[in-house]
Amino acid sequence: MFETIGVLIVFFFLLVAGAAFYFQLQKGSFKRQLRESAEQESLQLVQRALYLPELDCSFVSIQKENCFDVYKVGLFSELLKQETVLQDYFPVFGYSEVMISTVYPEKSEHVLYANPLPGRDRIATQSPILLYNATTKSYAFGVIEVKHYVE
Repeated sequence: MFETIGVLIVFFFLLVAGAAFYFQLQKGSFKRQLRESAEQESLQLVQRALYLPELDCSFVSIQKENCFDVYKVGLFSELLKQETVLQDYFPVFGYSEVMISTVYPEKSEHVLYANPLPGRDRIATQSPILLYNATTKSYAFGVIEVKHYVE
């Protein structure tokens, strides 16, 4: 009788220990999948920013890849300082920051969109771009950086 009870206690102890181990593995896998999903969403935000029609440099309806017009960038960043316009772009960018930096020949920065989520993790993604100055008809090298705040 006592042997049967002892065997049952050991069996249930092993069952609980195995279940705890299994659930810890599942928890780690779930966190990894959440992180991968957040990274994919961050890349999608970069793609959305790269193909904003408001900023592209197009020549006779021919659009250049990863190219922004410097004047459009400046005006767009000023426009997005208005709260109503910022709310219009929330469905596109959500809780993130989009910044365009000129790297060469001179350094400058434009914050296009800023709607941070304080106290949350963020994923920063960068992509090289060209900045076209229509007045001087010259190009500059730049970087677009999107900081996506994970909810």
